[in-house]
Amino acid sequence: MTANHDDAMAPLVPPLASGRAQLLRALRTSVAAVADEWAARSTAAKGWQRVPHALAEEWASGPLPVARFLARLAWSPPPVASPPVAHTAAGLAVYAVPPIPRLGDGLAMRGYRAFIHAEPGNGLPAASPAVTPAVAGIALVLGAGNVTATPVLDVLDQVFVHHRAVVLKLSPLHQDLAAPLSQALAPLVAAHHLLVVTGSAELGARLAAHAAITAVHLTGSSDTWAALRATPVLQTKHLSAEVGCCTPAFVLPGLWRDGELRHVARQLAAFVAMNGGATCVAPRVLLTAASWPQRAALLTHLQRELAALPARVPFHGSVAEHFALATGLPVRALALAPTLCADRDERRHGDLCGRELFAPVLREFPRPGNEVVAFAHSAAQFVRERCFGALSAYVFAPPRGLRTATAAMAQLIDSLPHGTIAINTWTGLGYGLGTTPWGVPKHSDLAHGSGWTRNVSGLLHPHRVVIEAPFRPHPLPPWLPQHRRAAATMRALTLHTLRPSLRSLAVTAANAMASF
Repeated sequence: MTANHDDAMAPLVPPLASGRAQLLRALRTSVAAVADEWAARSTAAKGWQRVPHALAEEWASGPLPVARFLARLAWSPPPVASPPVAHTAAGLAVYAVPPIPRLGDGLAMRGYRAFIHAEPGNGLPAASPAVTPAVAGIALVLGAGNVTATPVLDVLDQVFVHHRAVVLKLSPLHQDLAAPLSQALAPLVAAHHLLVVTGSAELGARLAAHAAITAVHLTGSSDTWAALRATPVLQTKHLSAEVGCCTPAFVLPGLWRDGELRHVARQLAAFVAMNGGATCVAPRVLLTAASWPQRAALLTHLQRELAALPARVPFHGSVAEHFALATGLPVRALALAPTLCADRDERRHGDLCGRELFAPVLREFPRPGNEVVAFAHSAAQFVRERCFGALSAYVFAPPRGLRTATAAMAQLIDSLPHGTIAINTWTGLGYGLGTTPWGVPKHSDLAHGSGWTRNVSGLLHPHRVVIEAPFRPHPLPPWLPQHRRAAATMRALTLHTLRPSLRSLAVTAANAMASF
């Protein structure tokens, strides 16, 4: 760390509650001003200007979740609906998460529901969505390099939820984005709540050890997280991390219509291919019932849907190596196609589930049997024992199965260790809605990360988030590549979220409805 960084850190001060509303208004203006450049530059930095749907993905994983979190921060309580709407069989209280007012979520997200499960006794909503910090002072945010929203969201979380000043060290992968990301956060810089720096991992280590830093938050690799936890000088600091996941996807056996199987396959293919596989919400492991009569049909649909998506030249340094590990095949081309590796054997390939492989590869592990309860038990056991991480998981069930296998579904969800579980939809909604916390449960293995970010629920210790979606949402979600105006819809959603009006809502609706 240079003397210049010391000098720049000196005037950093934590935010005051009295300036919160003004800062949030200024940030919504600054993000709106730079959003187009942000999305375009991040697409170009990856070399994906000609990749269909890539620009829509950059909106979805960049300005849009930031806009939604800013809108949520500006919204006064109630943070969650109280009292709880139900209790799980395991005794957790279930709180419904209301939509953000004025954003038209009732139109754009019709039929979607979000719930937070919390342990009784720690989960009564607080009077304010702000959570009292365990440690005040200055936080170091070690920014992720794969998704551009994450470092910005982590800064906002530290400033507005934990009330800390922040030093943000951007990933070297975001070197080309330093200007627009700094412009988006300029009101925090001007108020002396934020310092943005770029540099190597060595700079990050020196900053973490600096006496002025009282908290360190990492979004990155499990190896970096282990190194932080093992550093003696950091033992007195508040450490938190989101370190990814070998994300499982469960497809429950049952009686599916062929179009329903195709719809599940289309979603899985999109989520595997998104960001070239370099995202922690990509499904990595597919759990199916070995004796399910429709398993072969699902795999056939998956092969077709994956083949319809373009190959991409990786932007992240580990993708090619991880692709070879996941497939067991040498990499023979610069551009990597999203790939299904079906019928993996647990004894031969199960150990690879013990790490997150950043590659557009989905590996299928069939579990014995066909009956839904036995399958759910066996598949969940496989995930708990074999799969690294506790961040998110997918569950897909046929519409009629949701009615006939409710108990099995509930038991499956209760048995999973993951912080966010999506039913028939994208776990990225849990990341980007702005109303739900993102992280891992309190009692997770420390190697899988620690803590929740963006927890404005008022619940001190959330256990998990569950996102439910209509099986066939209308209009088609713009995060699916089949949406004809996906990028325009994502852009309109972002600008409407930052500056809500009837006109911007109408523009958003017009783009969203042009989905086919």
